[in-house]
Amino acid sequence: MLEVEDLAVSYGGTTALAGVAISVKEREAVCVVGPNGAGKSTLLAAIAGGVPPKRGRIRFDGKELVGMRAENIARLGISLVPEGRHVFGTLTVEENLFIGTYATSDRRYAQSDAEQLLGYFPRLKERWRQPAGRLSGGEQQMLVIARALMTRPRLVMVDEPSLGLAPKIVDTIYATLLALRAERGLTLLVNEQSSDRMLKFSERIYVLRNGRILLHGNTADLQDGEAITRAYFGFDEHHAPATSEAAA
Repeated sequence: MLEVEDLAVSYGGTTALAGVAISVKEREAVCVVGPNGAGKSTLLAAIAGGVPPKRGRIRFDGKELVGMRAENIARLGISLVPEGRHVFGTLTVEENLFIGTYATSDRRYAQSDAEQLLGYFPRLKERWRQPAGRLSGGEQQMLVIARALMTRPRLVMVDEPSLGLAPKIVDTIYATLLALRAERGLTLLVNEQSSDRMLKFSERIYVLRNGRILLHGNTADLQDGEAITRAYFGFDEHHAPATSEAAA
């Protein structure tokens, strides 16, 4: 579904991504892990059209995304949940949620979609008329994920969903993403700093460090965590990116 090849992004004289290549199959859950500043957020932003690449190709169902406007990329069925829980604080939970439908021309199912998502996130239903700025961090994360899903995307990209949240809330968010993936046939691409939860959540993992992919493998082949730890902390930076035999 998604193919990224030789992607390079720079901010001024600073290189954020240097020849990154990843792929995501339809209905797959793929995670990109790495330390802070590795380039994970830049990768998702480039796919969503928010950052212009210096070079490289990004294809979605064979369609080239580089040079396309962000709103047109969204209309293809790609939705990004950015890091930082960007809610409209003065608007209610209801108003925030339905903003997600403005990116699509077909709003026939908006009400039923909202009711389904409230079933997964009952806290939002309890706070339906409250300003989003009064929600807790976990509730705001639930809201921005639900808002992204209101566009009926095929590919959902989530940037650091666990950042600053209690483990119980994080478990709820990931369980909901997996349930929605099964029910709606979603494809998931998630950025995280921690690899432990990703080994349970995803089929494949990429380890990104200093703008380069240092490891790519099936999670089934990486369960001991040793290879991920080496790549995460840079022990393998002077070698070619490691790839598990099964993933290759």
